[in-house]
Amino acid sequence: MRQQKLLQPPMLLLSVGGFLAVATEVLPIGLLPLMAEDLGVTESAIGLLVSAYAAVVVFASIPLNAWTSAVPRKPLLVGLLAGYGISNIVLCLAQDYSVALTGRILAGACHALFFAVVFGYASRLAPAGRFGASMALVNAGNAVAIAVGVPLSTWLGATVGWRWSFGCAAIIALLLSVGAAKVMPVIGGSKVSGGAQLREALAEPALRRVIVAVVVMMTAQFALYTFITPVLLQSGFTPENVGFALLAYGGAGILGLAICSRFTDSALRPALLVSLLVMTVSFLGVALLGGAPGWTLAVVILWGLLYGPVPAYVQTAAMSAFRDHPDTVAAVHNSTFNIGISAGALVGAQMLLVSDPSGIGFAAAALTLVALVVVFTGARQGFPRKTPK
Repeated sequence: MRQQKLLQPPMLLLSVGGFLAVATEVLPIGLLPLMAEDLGVTESAIGLLVSAYAAVVVFASIPLNAWTSAVPRKPLLVGLLAGYGISNIVLCLAQDYSVALTGRILAGACHALFFAVVFGYASRLAPAGRFGASMALVNAGNAVAIAVGVPLSTWLGATVGWRWSFGCAAIIALLLSVGAAKVMPVIGGSKVSGGAQLREALAEPALRRVIVAVVVMMTAQFALYTFITPVLLQSGFTPENVGFALLAYGGAGILGLAICSRFTDSALRPALLVSLLVMTVSFLGVALLGGAPGWTLAVVILWGLLYGPVPAYVQTAAMSAFRDHPDTVAAVHNSTFNIGISAGALVGAQMLLVSDPSGIGFAAAALTLVALVVVFTGARQGFPRKTPK
């Protein structure tokens, strides 16, 4: 069941679905003050709405995929998109914090399973020789959400109220649910139990190496990115222009994915090594360029440019390492990726306790070098010299 061309309605719907999922995840970040004031809680309590979401993803991705492995993929995808719609409606209408938290937990549960289904679909619909490009196309929606999700939701919240940000996300989700019911091809569930799939996948050494690499590199990435605002302020930025720097970073990420996505099929290993090397240099640059905001901005843009395609690279590496059960591999990768995000936030927070913000850049650089070694030594398992077709 393969589309002849990459840019077909099913693949485009999966990409827009990725945008919705990631946008839903980050929506509260730009709305912290507005939501806190309206719901009568602290900004840190609203921040927990993001943490709770991520925690659900980490712990629920693998079990939810195992429990639903026999369910046909199309109705499952339609239901998950509808679930995003309902969860965002709950946030839109919430009058107290407990209701808002319930909505976020529901959204996190949808996210935990969503990308397993989405990347499983994408792997089956990928045209011959375009497997990596298919992974990159779905990841494009994620990249756009990270780049514009927070600035757009912040603007919308300030203009018409924070509830409309969640209301718009709900409308998009429900429209996508209807669209999925119409355009997605039918794919049956697996006859192999979810537990058996997981054991087979984790028994593959190539996948285990990819898991280690992803955890380390995402820990490095999000150690610095989570605390990029205080790092930029220390480098000479003002509260008024930090947003511009973040937007430039996000835009560079989209551009990097657009330029480098071709390498997912032709040269994944060297492209990933180059990205990790440049990220290492960039992290060191951010740490060393305090007081030079112009140069720091240039380094941040370079970082965004080379990090942009990395999620597509590692998604392709994971899915290529073990192709027998793509939904299960996608669930493992989803959980692994979010473990790295959580670990990165923890590393960054601990570094702030013992050093000034620039110290995070040194820690991130050291971790990225470790990830580079894991990838470089994986020529036989996980990151082969010749990209699998």
